[in-house]
Amino acid sequence: MVHQAHYLILNSSRPVGRPLAEDKSNHPKPIKLLATSAHQDEIRVSHPSPQYRCLSLTVEVQWVLEGNPHGYIAKIRGDPTAPGPPPKPNDKVFALLLEEEIPEEWILEPVPQHGVNHYIILTHDRQRGWVTPKEEDGQISCRPLIATMSIPPQYESGAVFELRRVE
Repeated sequence: MVHQAHYLILNSSRPVGRPLAEDKSNHPKPIKLLATSAHQDEIRVSHPSPQYRCLSLTVEVQWVLEGNPHGYIAKIRGDPTAPGPPPKPNDKVFALLLEEEIPEEWILEPVPQHGVNHYIILTHDRQRGWVTPKEEDGQISCRPLIATMSIPPQYESGAVFELRRVE
């Protein structure tokens, strides 16, 4: 179970977050797979994790997960997230800056077959989930997940995220 706290969301040891360079409008901001080598300012902190020596945390990659197993609001820089509200495409994940925009209550489903603290992140209706792009600095997609028919199912690597609690 995920407790309400601050987290780092990683995919294959790469952080998921909001780039520092974004427009100053109040339009939804893309959630991206950050390239650690290209965006050091976005992943720097004063107390790096010994397991991830290349990573340092700032508010740009620290997520706040609020809720319960029936649904979590995932916030980054204080802004909740959701699949794109119109006119943005709803097959991508965005941070919502306007209070009238409705955040998604994400389901964080543990996938221990992929490792400790590993999850798939699903929409509340469980029809779609987060998937990383092939390229670094690309936007996180929200689409149906691909899994094997085995028990337990094996998910594509881009759909499995490590949630690392930040103390």
